[in-house]
Amino acid sequence: MSAFEDLRIYELIVILYGLSLLMYFYDFVKQDRKANQMAFWLLLLVWFLQTIFLFIEIYISGTLPILSITEGLYFYAWLILLVSVVVNYFFKVDFLVFVMNVVGFIIMLIFLVSYLTSDGSTFGSQFIGELLLFHIVLAFLSYTLFTISFAFSVLYLLQFKMLKEKKWGRILKKLGRLGQMEELSFLLIIFSTPTLFISLILGVIWAYMANEMFYWIDPKTIGSFIVIIIYCFIIYRKVTNKSVGKDLANANTMAFAVLFLNYFLFSFLSNFHFN
Repeated sequence: MSAFEDLRIYELIVILYGLSLLMYFYDFVKQDRKANQMAFWLLLLVWFLQTIFLFIEIYISGTLPILSITEGLYFYAWLILLVSVVVNYFFKVDFLVFVMNVVGFIIMLIFLVSYLTSDGSTFGSQFIGELLLFHIVLAFLSYTLFTISFAFSVLYLLQFKMLKEKKWGRILKKLGRLGQMEELSFLLIIFSTPTLFISLILGVIWAYMANEMFYWIDPKTIGSFIVIIIYCFIIYRKVTNKSVGKDLANANTMAFAVLFLNYFLFSFLSNFHFN
């Protein structure tokens, strides 16, 4: 797989794969066929790039690259990607495709860090550093989106209270429509939840490969997964029409309180975050 080092194409693969996961999640929640098509073409591009490097390696070595654990991971990730592309194109089983791609994304990352760090080259150390950078950037991006979503929910509750008390005025007109604020708040949750999940994947893999003192029972790690579960539950309640309007705004507000607690309190209790 020397072509990875020559072209540094692994960075592009990780980015395209991550964007594909985001679009598949959005399509799964909103049933948006345009998002599904965009996710499919991104995934197809990733598979095309992986296929090129697979055949280059076959041409160089004269055999299928499956004789080592590291090479086997690449072939495994390639097969998962191939099956997910076929399933998405012919059968349209969205949830299955999303889960398969999450697994394929994780395996592809494990292959990349295993291969690039196997010979102690500068490429490996650079990629490990990039994993940490991507982890931090995506985490803060998700926190920002969650914060904006929380702001929309607060404005929703404020306007709802003013309407219920029949307080008309300039402030009410400037707040916007209730339906618009609810939709924007929910839309931001849809994008920020998988963004945080991808950030966690990158962070866990980085911690293991960088030989950092990592514990699954770390308060910050546990708190982050709890945050994702809470927001996924909010998405489920919204999609099934069990939580709309004021209930959705209240749930989003409480979820943000947990996120806020996780970032500021659990970070200080963490074994390796901010230490």
